[in-house]
Amino acid sequence: MADIISIAEKAMAVKAQWRSADIWELLDRLGIITAIRPLGSAEDGLKGYCTGFFGQFYVCVNQELPDYLQELIAWHELGHIILDPDLLRNGQYIGEQDPLHMRTKTEQRANIFAAEGAVDDSALLDLLHSGDTVPQAAAKLLVPESFIVYKAAILRAYGEEIPPLDLPDAQCLAAVITGAENL
Repeated sequence: MADIISIAEKAMAVKAQWRSADIWELLDRLGIITAIRPLGSAEDGLKGYCTGFFGQFYVCVNQELPDYLQELIAWHELGHIILDPDLLRNGQYIGEQDPLHMRTKTEQRANIFAAEGAVDDSALLDLLHSGDTVPQAAAKLLVPESFIVYKAAILRAYGEEIPPLDLPDAQCLAAVITGAENL
């Protein structure tokens, strides 16, 4: 549980330092070059990636995704930069189609970071405590269900009374996440 707390605290620290939860503003303030480009269809294209050259980080997000999923992907990529910057040196990149990186640990860490960054604590707690299911909360908060589960695990680690849920597969962003699952 200590790892989930340390990851969440890094996301909290970024938001607190810059007094913002807007991912695009945070990326700009952190000096991370950001692009929203066509990376294939929303259903089976690359959702996003990040890389680094000479100490400069770069995030690219698929423009074919709905805005709310672009934000989630940007949070995920920022998670890679904050949590695993050494994997992004000299043009190495992290993307869900990269067969060489440590998929499970690296991806799960970035997913936890993204859940903390993108999902509001009080909004999720209100929904869960009022009886909403994970799919209902995901639909209302416009995130894939797996990120509700990640955020619930974070909140539980901080002592919130939420029933335990199995953490999703680390590759949950590799699946089709067009947002249709939330509508």
